[in-house]
Amino acid sequence: MTFLEPLAVFALALSILLLVHEWGHYWVGRRFGVRVLRFSLGFGPEIAGYTRGDTRFSIRGIPFGGYVLFAGSDPEEEREHLPDDLLAQSIPVRSAIVLAGPVMNFLLAIFLFAVVLYAQGIPVLPDTRIGSVAEDSVAETMGLLPDDEIRRVNGVDVEGWIEFSRELGKVGAGQVLTLTVDRAGETLELRGSAPEDDGFGGTLFGVVYHIEPIAGTVKRGAPAWNAGLRKGDLVRSVDGEPVDHWSALVGLIQARPGQEVTIAWVRNGHEFESRVTPAPIEVTGEDGEPMTIGQIGIEPGTELERVGALAAIAGGWSRTWWITSEVFKILPRLPVTLGRGLLRMIQGKAAGDEGLGGPVRMAQLFGEAARWGLFHFLAILASISTQLAIFNLLPIPVLDGGHLSLYAVEAVTRRPPSIRIRLILQQFGFALLLLLMLSVTVMDVGRFFG
Repeated sequence: MTFLEPLAVFALALSILLLVHEWGHYWVGRRFGVRVLRFSLGFGPEIAGYTRGDTRFSIRGIPFGGYVLFAGSDPEEEREHLPDDLLAQSIPVRSAIVLAGPVMNFLLAIFLFAVVLYAQGIPVLPDTRIGSVAEDSVAETMGLLPDDEIRRVNGVDVEGWIEFSRELGKVGAGQVLTLTVDRAGETLELRGSAPEDDGFGGTLFGVVYHIEPIAGTVKRGAPAWNAGLRKGDLVRSVDGEPVDHWSALVGLIQARPGQEVTIAWVRNGHEFESRVTPAPIEVTGEDGEPMTIGQIGIEPGTELERVGALAAIAGGWSRTWWITSEVFKILPRLPVTLGRGLLRMIQGKAAGDEGLGGPVRMAQLFGEAARWGLFHFLAILASISTQLAIFNLLPIPVLDGGHLSLYAVEAVTRRPPSIRIRLILQQFGFALLLLLMLSVTVMDVGRFFG
């Protein structure tokens, strides 16, 4: 992929996100009879546009943003407000118009996730066979081994990995855990207990589901793709070391960033072998410090089950809700996370993957997603759309959430804040957004150049 391709993909993705967001404001405003003077994608000089009725639709030179200009939306404008002016509307109507943008981004995310689920299906994990056991985990302490199959959790029969995870999640802090497992035909009972400070989660317990080392999606242009690996290939070994499950393959590759290795695989009964150099990727380790791992650009091939339209929509809603809850967990730590990343750069260290990114990071994400294929691109687009909706709802002046906060103040005090207060808040909001944008862009550049 050339340098311009990620930028083109990013421009397309950003245009979709902004168009949907601004269309929400526009559509709800028109439904309430508010006159729209301008619908613009981007800022700066107009590149193309046309006029329909009272509205000028245009595309502008700077693509990072967009706006809908309603008649009578400027509180400094000294004239009698007409019935179709924005500020002539009631607080509930103005709030609905402002809220429509983020809501459309949420709806877009649900729709896109639903499309992906409907087209691809959902992974089927029909058994409880363990692929790997993490070192120093509760699972290792209990004596679990790769290829063990879980039969019961505290006396409750489990037939698939989802049932196993559900029953495991019911074990509270400090409670006893008894697992009945099948090991090479022999039935064993293993005992342990949940940590005192918390119950069990999938990663906390320390086991990974057994997945055959079969390539699912192979990223175009990645080391695996260039070596000849394709969807459906069964990996047999890495540097002569046998591979019998996916987590073993991942472990061997991650441990060799930038080191040439020999991968052997089988396709339609024929054996193949090629030299591959895993790309070094910076990630954040369990201790919070950046670390480098190797990746070759393949995902596991898992059995998929088709779902109906309603189930896909429910899945889209569930995925969007999960991302929303995760973002709200991150928000309180945002200043500290941002400061830590910038401090590392000042100290001459890599910024690491702090979970934050600006335009450069987004361009990289969308470019990489396009190389994985259409459904990866749609999933990333849905994820970013969800985050964009949440970001716009933050109570920062100049954002949608800032406008809603001012409307709330107006509803309580029975009058809008003064022009002077509005100007001060707007200047503060612009300064805050500029600081945030500069900070994440500096971190983006630091990551890009290593």
